[in-house]
Amino acid sequence: MSRIPDVGNPWLDAGIVPFSTISEDNKSEPLYWKDRAEWQKWYPADFITESFPGQFKNWFYSLLAMSTVLENSEPFKTVLGFATLLGEDGRPMHKSWGNAVEFNEGADKIGVDVMRWMYVRQNPTDNLLFGYKVADETRRRFHLKLWNIYNFFVTYANLDDWQPKEGKINDSELTLLDSWILSRLSETVKKVTDSLEKFDAFLASGEIESFVDDLSLWYVRRSRERVGPGAESEKDKNVFYETLYFILLNLSKLLAPFTPFIAEVIYKNLTKDISVHLSDWPDFTDKVDAKLITEMTQIRQVVEKAHAERKEKKIPVRQPLASYKTTAQKPTLDVEAYIKDEINVKDIVWGAKKDELDINLTPELEEEAKARELIRNIQEERRNMGMNLTQKINVFNPWFPSDKKLTQRIKAKTLAENLSQGDFKVTPV
Repeated sequence: MSRIPDVGNPWLDAGIVPFSTISEDNKSEPLYWKDRAEWQKWYPADFITESFPGQFKNWFYSLLAMSTVLENSEPFKTVLGFATLLGEDGRPMHKSWGNAVEFNEGADKIGVDVMRWMYVRQNPTDNLLFGYKVADETRRRFHLKLWNIYNFFVTYANLDDWQPKEGKINDSELTLLDSWILSRLSETVKKVTDSLEKFDAFLASGEIESFVDDLSLWYVRRSRERVGPGAESEKDKNVFYETLYFILLNLSKLLAPFTPFIAEVIYKNLTKDISVHLSDWPDFTDKVDAKLITEMTQIRQVVEKAHAERKEKKIPVRQPLASYKTTAQKPTLDVEAYIKDEINVKDIVWGAKKDELDINLTPELEEEAKARELIRNIQEERRNMGMNLTQKINVFNPWFPSDKKLTQRIKAKTLAENLSQGDFKVTPV
């Protein structure tokens, strides 16, 4: 037995890797001594990242000192120094404290895509609080929302046996809602690309998360009635499928560097191609309609105020109201129908002195509310009975509206063949 000669801190050894280790096979003579032309392809490094508090005195010191002595140049082009990771209780992770998460266990229980998103959505200047509760919130806020959009598309596209077409989307057939979400996609591609070129994953992932919120909470939400057995226009249905297919296809490409596994599943199922990681990065950033994006943002602010007033006055959205007065000015684009439908009012009064819902209920408005409630009950019963989306039904209920338009609406929305008086019951045809 013999004593190993004194060595420096291993982090010191790691810091001189550009000179001591990089070789043709990482085993033979370093390229720095053997082939300087080839070595210069690796030096300086494009990007390095490390937590400054723990490594500055060792790794960064040796990296900087050796590069200065041997080459009198910087050893890297870009560096990301970030804060540290703590348990979700705000304390350092210790097994004895019960707040430590072992990597393999975390990967199995949380999912690696969720873990990756937790890291990229963290401002690097702040400490990351890591744990299962934080992971659950991250999954709910982003991954489940994304998966629900994808599942909605696949479910209805398969129901209609829809297949993507070759070539570009026909702009003349798009609704304003379609044009808006495509503009938002183009805007997002540009911002994500610019941020990644600056090595800023935090801002890039924030843009993606914001886009998915818009896609879920406004585009898909406002388009649900365009598809399914009750859809009124076959042409409009296909435009929706083409638009959402294009969005999911390119969104999976944007997500590939961040959440490689869910991006792969979505992309391969949509395209049957080998891998999203072998596809080209999206490049259509010139398709941004700034005016449309601005006006859609403004009408959504109107909608939020109206919903807030409904909530304050405890008036459910399924209760139609005569009108809503808003202090906002009327948009130049024809987007008023989206507001009426979303907040369930018959008329919008623009440029009013204050924001205000007309809460006076006429018999007609009350009957429409009861019809909407009946539709909701029928659809819930369909789900409870495990019926598929195309199953025709008979409906029994003590009450039906006198307005024939409401009766036809109930039939169309629920696929009811017959509406009969009696105790509430739904039966398959």
